[in-house]
Amino acid sequence: MLSLIVLLWCVPIAWSYFRSDIAFTDTTGFHTAATQLHEMMKDTVAEVPRYKKQFYKKEWPEKFASFKRDSFRRFEKKVIAIDINSADTLLWEQLPGIGPVLARRIVYFRERLGGFHSIAQVGETYGLADSVFNKIQPLLRLGDVSLRKIDLNETDEKSLADHPYINTKLARVIIRYRNSHGPFSQVEGLKGIALVDDSIYRKLEKYLVVN
Repeated sequence: MLSLIVLLWCVPIAWSYFRSDIAFTDTTGFHTAATQLHEMMKDTVAEVPRYKKQFYKKEWPEKFASFKRDSFRRFEKKVIAIDINSADTLLWEQLPGIGPVLARRIVYFRERLGGFHSIAQVGETYGLADSVFNKIQPLLRLGDVSLRKIDLNETDEKSLADHPYINTKLARVIIRYRNSHGPFSQVEGLKGIALVDDSIYRKLEKYLVVN
């Protein structure tokens, strides 16, 4: 064991003796290299803030904003004009401010009326705000009009009352008037009823007929 220790101690001395051209410990070279490395790291660290500032605050926001604009244009809902008498609920929902509830109300109101004869009637839908109607009005078209009409001499009180422009009281009065005065000879005969003023008659005349 002692011989092994002596041998290990002598090997470095013998190696430095035979290889005198290589310094066994070059502290001067080590310090020089360390100093150069330190200076390089200082320069690199000094550059990082400028790089981050330029990369994140100038380039990224502009690129991100451009990406958002392009994505919005790509997926933006394409709004088209619709025919108010043939459009289903899905088409109504394409209009700005019209969701599923309002779309169903508009279609239901149209069916109860017997069809629209003017674009302004859409604005009478329950729950449809004037601001929303004004927004969608330029996108509404009135195509072929084919109104479902009520025969004044054949209808009953309940059928009359089902029409949005005729309430229960008016329906009852119309039937009583017909029973008292006989069948209507023309739609204008409604003007003989006290409850039917000119504004009500103008709303009703397109949906009534006398056969």
